[in-house]
Amino acid sequence: MTDRKAQPLRDAGENHLVARFREMAAKNLGRDVLVGSGDDTAVVRVAQDRVLLLTCDMMVEGVHFRREWATGLQIGWKAMAANLSDIAAMGGEPGFAVASVAAPGELGSDVVEGIAQGLVECASRYGASLVGGDLVGSPGPLVVDVALTGWASEESVLRRSGARPGDVLLVSGALGASAAGLAALRQGLSAEDERVGAAVTAHLTPVPRLAEARAIAATRLGTAMMDLSDGLAADLPRLCAQSGVGALLRADQVPVHACCRAAAESLNLDPLELAITGGEDYELLLTCPPAAAGEIQQAVRIASGVPLTVVGEVVGGDGAALLDAAGRRKPLGSGFDHFAASG
Repeated sequence: MTDRKAQPLRDAGENHLVARFREMAAKNLGRDVLVGSGDDTAVVRVAQDRVLLLTCDMMVEGVHFRREWATGLQIGWKAMAANLSDIAAMGGEPGFAVASVAAPGELGSDVVEGIAQGLVECASRYGASLVGGDLVGSPGPLVVDVALTGWASEESVLRRSGARPGDVLLVSGALGASAAGLAALRQGLSAEDERVGAAVTAHLTPVPRLAEARAIAATRLGTAMMDLSDGLAADLPRLCAQSGVGALLRADQVPVHACCRAAAESLNLDPLELAITGGEDYELLLTCPPAAAGEIQQAVRIASGVPLTVVGEVVGGDGAALLDAAGRRKPLGSGFDHFAASG
């Protein structure tokens, strides 16, 4: 899917495009924004009773998206959602974003306006404000880079480093939808195909789990948390390394998204493998003491209706392994790796 062809960027001009970004962003500025886009920097009020969270995430054409698959709006939405998911992973509230776009001059101006619209719509949906950024010409590829602040009370911040042997592992929602959608797009299918449409939509417009993360943080019962941007197979070992522990993931307990199963059947793929190794689900991976799991699950259910599923346990040692239904230990596989993917 591509945006309708419009005036090339080199003809539209930087000033016009920056003005369009500013116009879109100005409609959704929070009350703590004193100066938005248009000055040398934005000016915002700083909360005195909370810690500041900072994150940034870059999306590169040909690595994170293809313009023949995604509209400008979808590209902008996904770029913002990835950053919002990082704030969620710390149990925080999103604050203020700046975005930079590097685009070739022959690109249609409607694509860049679509990106701006997607950034603003996603930010405002989840309580953030786009307050500025930068637009530059580039020989290509198209790049969208977002930086985002957030807030949390110091006591409620959840890190990757707090997991302890004996804790259980939980994930929010269900996994594999985004990976199945990507596989469908690679096979030339689209969201209009009813067999894979829901999976393609999940890949192009992910949902950050902010309400769920806030509910988890409010219980003060979680020990570690992160978002699943590169897949369980890549992200679980990272949490283990930061906490100095090992983990056992139980294959028969991993929640596989229904649209992943449907798409996998059409594509002749293994849905469990997609759920474990596929990235960009942006679900939450959490650890907590076994006795606390029920209370945390209930808190999230009340906040959003999204389930939290126990998928394994934290153990001593290091690394992560997969246990099949018979209890046999198997390699976890590998998730997404940026440099392996670009090699």
